[in-house]
Amino acid sequence: MANVIDSKINLEKDSIPKLFFTYFIPSVCAMLALSTNTTIDGIFVGQKIGTDALAAVGIAWPIFPVIIAYELLFSIGAASLSSYYIGKGKAQKARMIFSSVFYFALVSALVMGLVFYYFRYEMALFLGVSQTLLPLVVEYIGVIFLGGVFIVLQPLLDIFAINDRRPNLAMIAMIASSVINIIFNYIFIFLLEWGLFGAAFATILGHIVGFFILLRHFISRRGHIYFIRYFHIRAILVSAKNGVPQATSEVSASLMMLTFNHVLKEIVGDRGNSIYSIVMYIGIIVFTILLSSAQGVQPISSFNYGANRLERVRAILKFGIFFSSIAGVILYICSVFFDRYLIMLFLSQEDMHNDPMLLTDVSLAIRIYFIGFILLGFNFVVATLLQSIQRPLNALIVTVSSTLIFAIPFVLILPKYFGINGIWASYPLAMVCASFIAIIVISYELRKGVLAQKEARQ
Repeated sequence: MANVIDSKINLEKDSIPKLFFTYFIPSVCAMLALSTNTTIDGIFVGQKIGTDALAAVGIAWPIFPVIIAYELLFSIGAASLSSYYIGKGKAQKARMIFSSVFYFALVSALVMGLVFYYFRYEMALFLGVSQTLLPLVVEYIGVIFLGGVFIVLQPLLDIFAINDRRPNLAMIAMIASSVINIIFNYIFIFLLEWGLFGAAFATILGHIVGFFILLRHFISRRGHIYFIRYFHIRAILVSAKNGVPQATSEVSASLMMLTFNHVLKEIVGDRGNSIYSIVMYIGIIVFTILLSSAQGVQPISSFNYGANRLERVRAILKFGIFFSSIAGVILYICSVFFDRYLIMLFLSQEDMHNDPMLLTDVSLAIRIYFIGFILLGFNFVVATLLQSIQRPLNALIVTVSSTLIFAIPFVLILPKYFGINGIWASYPLAMVCASFIAIIVISYELRKGVLAQKEARQ
């Protein structure tokens, strides 16, 4: 059924709002399943294993953006190019790019996972773990490294499925992955009492299930994109060039998290890492909804850019900015209204009894930190569209502005004057500054860049 529905998508003629929601709804359902699954994972860890385990997972958080960055380095650029070539009627080139990228990602992710597993103790120390939490962090990241190949390959296939006009299939795979993760999280953590090993193992099992659901589509050749016997290093390099902005965004996010963890450890110790972990677990729900708005823009803009329909690229940009901005405001209001109810899901009665101010401190952190999410969707849409129309340098400028350029300096400076609240305030202040950069960059493209052109490109 999913394939029948998806085949009716006409990226060149359907109305922009219809196309946006055709991609956004499956994407947000899938991403909500993923983020809710991650949040439930955190709830299980907090309720069964305790705040030390939450702090350990929080310290390990920077690993995930790095793994995702490696996947995005190839998948985002390759998927955009594939959609571009499909729009030009050159589907065989899309298959060449897809096959080359998949084969390379498979082999390289396996090798790197084994290398990182071997150095897992050194990695844990680099992340800034205390001696108290060291065994927990090592236990958790060891499993993640060994199964990292599936963390790379599942979202890679997911992005290609979306660009092959199969958003519903991508949604089904992500939801199935999340359901499996939740089920095995409960079994491993509560029934078998495997601790953080069980939490990490359940995460890997979820990705494995999602991977095989998506793999069937590309093996069966049901769409424009499927496996062929082809590999060329040039396809890897071209894809990586276009994927640099998104990959850099994830790496810079990892560096930002790493900096946050180190500064929090210096100011308040492991308690600060526990607070940050809860903030991240709750924030990932808001984050993924806003990310879905950008994912709703990307296939439409990539295809129409390849088809020389620049007026439709400008239209999806405007609609995406409008929608993501409204969503950012609504999500912030909801997070402030429900924050205490959400926080209590992560804390056991014993935790709140031993630290009566913990609930209040996490609530304050959310109310300050989440202000940045109001502008996050706007930045996502601008950066994603720039990348989809093959403007990687400008997309890179937008993506690194909120993290490397502004957030990290702010988090190093503000705590000296405002303490822990300065840490939470550094993110929204960075987003404000980054939004000004995004406005300047996209305004240039609309006035003098490729989006200002009226004639079809040859």
